[in-house]
Amino acid sequence: MDAAEQDIYSGKYTLVSRVLYGGMASGALVLPTNMIKIILTLIFPPLGTILEIIGNALLDKFPYITWDTLKKLLDFKNINKIIYTFIFTSMFYVPGLVYALAQLTSSQNGDRGTLQCDPNTGDCQLV
Repeated sequence: MDAAEQDIYSGKYTLVSRVLYGGMASGALVLPTNMIKIILTLIFPPLGTILEIIGNALLDKFPYITWDTLKKLLDFKNINKIIYTFIFTSMFYVPGLVYALAQLTSSQNGDRGTLQCDPNTGDCQLV
């Protein structure tokens, strides 16, 4: 057993050791729950806005979209958000990206809490 393995097993594996000997991605990796929305917003901001509007109205099984989902999407306030995002995106992409990301973050501010995970089972709950 070399020195790096001894550090790992004794719990003294520091950040410097991880950079020098590897292991930066070992352990738990935590991703935001809206990572897909963020990635799609970076690719095309109006799509991120659309996904934010219909996020909770989508079904888990086929056909995924119902008439209620379309009604929610075609609501006057939601159509305005989509049109604004299209207009801002047509102004050299960055204003639309900023507007769409602001819409994502403003809708996520109410979902705060602490995520507690059981190390034995891996089940996590928002507390």
